[in-house]
Amino acid sequence: MQKLNLTGSAKHQTDDQMKGLSAVFVDGDEVFVDNGAIHAKSRLEVGIKFVSSLEEVPNPRHIEGIWITLKRQANGLGYTGAMPFELWIDSDSKLGYKKLSDHVNQMDKAVRGNVDLSRLSKEAVVKAGQFLQTVRADLWENATDAFRAAFSQAED
Repeated sequence: MQKLNLTGSAKHQTDDQMKGLSAVFVDGDEVFVDNGAIHAKSRLEVGIKFVSSLEEVPNPRHIEGIWITLKRQANGLGYTGAMPFELWIDSDSKLGYKKLSDHVNQMDKAVRGNVDLSRLSKEAVVKAGQFLQTVRADLWENATDAFRAAFSQAED
């Protein structure tokens, strides 16, 4: 089973607000956590040269991501923030495109506890929601109502 490294603590010194932050990627049928994304060093990004426009990427694969944050709730640690971001990667040419400012702004909103998955495909929201419910059921049980509702709406 994949370990979800959302513990509310970090192994390195960082701003306290960033300690409960992680990234969940939906790459086709694969859903996974990669905390390297916080520093633009996810397994998808390493070795990729990011260019200034999507048109420069020959065969872009669209990857949807969600910044996820944890916060202590009345019943314990739970999911609170969820904001989307996107990457386009061509692994063969080692080129990619992302809007860095959007990644940072969405990360900030997630850290503040905002939840808005409207920019994601319904399929990505369903896959990510199922993943988050099963990987750490305790975090899902302690999630805010807004967090659970955002993922549940996609299943309707």
